[in-house]
Amino acid sequence: MAKVLGVVIALVLVMALGIYIFSQVESNNKVTGSAVSETGGNTENSGVKTFVVTASNLRFYLDGVESPGLKVKQGDKVTIVFKNEEGFHDWKIDEFNAATKQIKAGATETIEFVAGRKGIFEYYCSVGQHRANGMRGNFIVE
Repeated sequence: MAKVLGVVIALVLVMALGIYIFSQVESNNKVTGSAVSETGGNTENSGVKTFVVTASNLRFYLDGVESPGLKVKQGDKVTIVFKNEEGFHDWKIDEFNAATKQIKAGATETIEFVAGRKGIFEYYCSVGQHRANGMRGNFIVE
């Protein structure tokens, strides 16, 4: 009886771990269309995309979505308005040589770059082990 109970507990733990891992993968693949212009309007067809990304608690957020996928078209001019609410962070994407300064809580940094090639690229925080701890997301260029 104890052996059967041990097997049941092990199966429940494996299932719970699987559900957790799946939910983490899904949250990293969410794409949000929250590009806004400097005046707050949608810039879907203008070739200019502005994303207001917030850092807090070792995560990036956009409109409440954790680790959002940022989606643009090849050739778009991209503006990242990076707001740090907690800790010491930056926002970086290697393939486009784009990075904010490392800033403290309460600070804001803005950068601009051109999404010059198609693909899925990772943006991340380069401070310490923040990237390894999940402070990253996908930058998608179509």
